[in-house]
Amino acid sequence: MTKRILVISCMLLFSGELYAQSTDTPALPTATLSRSDTVRAVQHIFSKHRTGGWIWTAVGGALALRIAYVDATTNSSAGSASTTGGKIVGYGLLGGLPIGIGVGKLTRFSNAREEQVVTLYEKSGILPPYVRKRLKTKHFR
Repeated sequence: MTKRILVISCMLLFSGELYAQSTDTPALPTATLSRSDTVRAVQHIFSKHRTGGWIWTAVGGALALRIAYVDATTNSSAGSASTTGGKIVGYGLLGGLPIGIGVGKLTRFSNAREEQVVTLYEKSGILPPYVRKRLKTKHFR
């Protein structure tokens, strides 16, 4: 009895039309983007990257401060003190690298640079390569 129910339910399942395999595909709507949409997307990109710059800088600063705090409170007679080279590597890699990335983002995506890019685009319709390669469809929403 159970076998018969299983066979009948499989036949009913596979006899219906499967929509995932149908050849009828609806036409995708084509979006027409205006200059104001592009300007808004550029502003969104700059805002997002400035936020990322502040986050990178804050994390790098926090790590550098943590290393400095541990260095200042570590008892050198306990045998766990680090060498000067280790401190430099700690400050440079754990603190300096994120700070460098953050300052680079803040410089590249500053408010003044955003105004220059938007003005250039409104006058000539040209975006710099570092902005053009970052423009994705998600920024136009």
